[in-house]
Amino acid sequence: MPDTNTPDADGSNSATSSRRVLVTGAAGFVGSHLVQRLLRDGYEVTGLDIDPGRRPTPEGVEVIAADIRDEAALARAFAAVRPHTVFHLAAQISVPASMRDPIADIEANVIGTVRLAQAAVAAGAQRLVFFSTGGALYGDPEVVPVDESMEPAPASVYGASKLAAERYLELICGAGGVKCSVLRPANVYGPGQDPEGEAGVIAIFARQMLRNEPVTIFGDGSQVRDYVFVEDVTDAALLAATGDPATCLIGRGEGTSTLDLYRRLASLCGYEREPLFADERPGDIARITVSTALARETWGWAPRVTLDDGLAATVEWFRERD
Repeated sequence: MPDTNTPDADGSNSATSSRRVLVTGAAGFVGSHLVQRLLRDGYEVTGLDIDPGRRPTPEGVEVIAADIRDEAALARAFAAVRPHTVFHLAAQISVPASMRDPIADIEANVIGTVRLAQAAVAAGAQRLVFFSTGGALYGDPEVVPVDESMEPAPASVYGASKLAAERYLELICGAGGVKCSVLRPANVYGPGQDPEGEAGVIAIFARQMLRNEPVTIFGDGSQVRDYVFVEDVTDAALLAATGDPATCLIGRGEGTSTLDLYRRLASLCGYEREPLFADERPGDIARITVSTALARETWGWAPRVTLDDGLAATVEWFRERD
């Protein structure tokens, strides 16, 4: 990506380096991993997060405290940073929470994304990478793995809001000359994931098992998900920012049931209790895996971390901190 010059209001030029990036949701789980990866690759990174103090800020990175729903705050942040590339991860990420409070989900994931896209266009950004969802976009598909040719059919407000955001980005970025790529990740996991929320079953199970606490499975445990390691997702994000603009599913292309996941984690944690079972939650789906063929063809991306290796690394991270 070559450097470009963006005219200022007074007619002067200020270089917008192709290495200057802005990461929204920079203090979140995937966002913090992406910030570290960008730093290692020599990018000039600024973060933006509603709660920058959630995780330690890496040396050399400023994380601006701002809500993506706040139009004025976004305008100030983009005017100060003038990023070449924007990685947009800030979102409401819980399927159950989206069903309990649809308005809050839509305000964050749709209105917030629209405002962010407008700010990116106004600031002269050249590329935008949007983190959508693969796990919640297709509802309960008849055929798995799903691929990008299949019609999305969300079964939750969260899935619907991410799909709406994709459509608005296509229109706003297209009209504003910003090249946009969309990642549709499956269930992302890895070291540093928050075990306190409703998203991130691997983090939740791992910490509960290491503390020898009861573990609850919602439903009968037969639900199947496609689990992809966080470092594989950050690899895809960089390729999406520098390769041809595209919308690609990101996963391993293989399914694991919740009960199988439970047993694998129990073995790693030395956990001997049986799980508790509770009713399924609204918006949960029975089975989803995603095809990685288009990401391979378009960006040369493929997952590198096996589920067993990724689970071991995640459990070790929690063990060191418990």
